[in-house]
Amino acid sequence: MMRKKQLRFARMAMSELNIAILHAKMPWMPMWWSAALPGLGHLCKGSYCKGLILMLWEILVNFKARINISILHTFTGEFSKAREALNVEWALVYGVIFCFSIFDSYRNSVESNILSRLERQQKKSDYRFMIMSPYGMNYLNRLNPWLAATWSALLPGFGHMYNGKTIKGTILLVWSVAIIYFSHVNHGIIATFTGEFSKVNDIVNYQWLLFFPSIYLFSIWDSYNDAVETNKLFAEAQKQHLRKTYGKTIKN
Repeated sequence: MMRKKQLRFARMAMSELNIAILHAKMPWMPMWWSAALPGLGHLCKGSYCKGLILMLWEILVNFKARINISILHTFTGEFSKAREALNVEWALVYGVIFCFSIFDSYRNSVESNILSRLERQQKKSDYRFMIMSPYGMNYLNRLNPWLAATWSALLPGFGHMYNGKTIKGTILLVWSVAIIYFSHVNHGIIATFTGEFSKVNDIVNYQWLLFFPSIYLFSIWDSYNDAVETNKLFAEAQKQHLRKTYGKTIKN
């Protein structure tokens, strides 16, 4: 029995927990998200292990250097307090992580774009519609990008789970819940809505809270973008299937 010849460049890969798609992306987008929070640019490109490691290191070193507290004092014009809060020794370590994350996400994006162009030049592309095992099931489907963005806006991670990207969704969901819990942002929101404005500063932990905007906005943008790319992949896979089944009468 002859083995199926494997293509050199894969258009996609699928598991029970993820759908990976090779596609071109403007390099400055992962670079920007890495600047917002180291690790997010790698999650954007599907490098989950590297992204998770960088996020763990970023948050740990940020706490040691008290970067977020210094940023908060700087934005409120309390520059002397910002200098006092900052731990310069750990801030130097943070700078290395920050610069590497930006550089590596940009490099990864440029190289992925080259691989994407090479994959497009192949005569064939290998698509997979569905995978099923005792551990779960995943499949290609036409998605609503706005619905993915809406679920991410309600709670980061849910939009990615809707897209079939459970690994990325779990990473974002766990971090979001941890930040919400340790920052006490829900208690702060309740105090704001009940008019107890004086209690908000005492309730909210700003060191934790300042991590949230980056993850929140990234989740909305990335889940929308992932849904769009999944729809493109679904259309390509469907077109190839119809051509194989009904011949070359299917127009581009």
